[in-house]
Amino acid sequence: MTPEALLQTLAQSSRSDDSRAATKIVATIGPASEGRIAELLDAGMSVARVNFSHGGEADHRRRVALIRAAAAERRVPVGILADLQGPKLRLGRLVDGPRTLELNEEVRLAEGETAASGSIPFNIPGFLAAVQPGHRVLLCDAAVELVVHSVFGSNVIARVRRPGEISDRKGVHLPDSALQLDFPTEQDREHIQLARELGIDMLGLSFVSQKAEIERVRDVAPGILMVAKIERLAALKNLKTILEATDGVMVARGDLGVEINLEQLPLVQKSIIQESLKAGKFTITATEMLESMIEHSRPTRAEVTDVANAVLDGTDAVMLSAETAVGKYPVEAVQAMSRIARAVETSLRYRELPRVSFRQNEPTFSNATALAAAQAAEALDIQKIVCFTETGNSVRLLSRYRTAAEIIALTPNERTLNGMTVLSHVRPMAFARGTSLEDMLHGAQALLLERGMVLPGEEVIFVAGVPPGVSRSTNVMKLHRIGEVTRLH
Repeated sequence: MTPEALLQTLAQSSRSDDSRAATKIVATIGPASEGRIAELLDAGMSVARVNFSHGGEADHRRRVALIRAAAAERRVPVGILADLQGPKLRLGRLVDGPRTLELNEEVRLAEGETAASGSIPFNIPGFLAAVQPGHRVLLCDAAVELVVHSVFGSNVIARVRRPGEISDRKGVHLPDSALQLDFPTEQDREHIQLARELGIDMLGLSFVSQKAEIERVRDVAPGILMVAKIERLAALKNLKTILEATDGVMVARGDLGVEINLEQLPLVQKSIIQESLKAGKFTITATEMLESMIEHSRPTRAEVTDVANAVLDGTDAVMLSAETAVGKYPVEAVQAMSRIARAVETSLRYRELPRVSFRQNEPTFSNATALAAAQAAEALDIQKIVCFTETGNSVRLLSRYRTAAEIIALTPNERTLNGMTVLSHVRPMAFARGTSLEDMLHGAQALLLERGMVLPGEEVIFVAGVPPGVSRSTNVMKLHRIGEVTRLH
């Protein structure tokens, strides 16, 4: 970038702009924020996350009700993402209490909730069958690392490569072992039924490793968007097939950063986002984005850069976890994230990012129409694309092209409305289905004028399907000047 371009970028990004960021913000609702949801919405939250791993059923019901009430009060759509706990791997109970493992010490590993004195129990069904000599065994978020030395019968001997203290129920990672995990677990199935009852819009699938696991969840949770959390090395290896089955992915950098070398994580993040964009799936980048704001009212420079880089990578959404769930400054954290995203999005560097190309493996009318609308908006410098949708599919296709134009997504379907809140560059709005395309164009024009979203004479692009009300039938693109007659013949 030339010095002149850099100065222009700084000038653009420093302009006062009260509009919402195109990149969406997911905020976790917990004890610190459940009483401040309306403030979070005003600050820029588009998706509220409820973590089923923390709290009981009464907590989840209360928080979902509070989210829906705040959204209704503010008259804005809000997606709700519920995280399933998944098959979390843990140690069993150490009969001798906490233990410090020394460098190069040889230790005996056992399968089960408890083990004989001196052995380390792994409460993981199939553990003995999965581990092989040379496999890594990571404990306590990789603070302690073992390498399996030998396996014979029920005896597994490992050597300590990274020393440290271990204790009961600490987390375990087996990045080299092909475990056959039970997913969804029985607890997950109970949470899925609760999610269906509460009208949850998206399910975060923790510790998935393959396509079949996502399909099993979809079978018992029809109509809910699937978000595969990429936090295991196995999921990374199977990313292509996972993308075939899921609606979106979460770059869950906490556990993923345990299973791969930390220095690889930034490049892996970029790769996951790009592969997801190519596949037409949305992405959420998560974990420790503004971690210091749990205790402090202002993020660190490194955290600001981290959020900015995720936006430049092309992520649909950035996520706050403990920052808003239990932190001291939940609203300020959302505000900070929104300011960072807006600053990046107004820069020349963001606008000049390479765009994904046409999906050759999906040569449909819907995909071709979406690409044509994105290209027409860029060529004519049109600022708004108005898309009518039943399922949200055409809007997802439009969003992946990352056009500079805002995509106004109109739908009569509440679930579709809430599901689109996670998509970058998209503003979902409720809109009654018309009996003809002309009626819908006329009604949309009147709605946008009434809300001050367009001006008379402004050029927009309409994207729709004929006949109206039929899903996945997008086949019409109309260049339109606001105020002109909306007849199509």
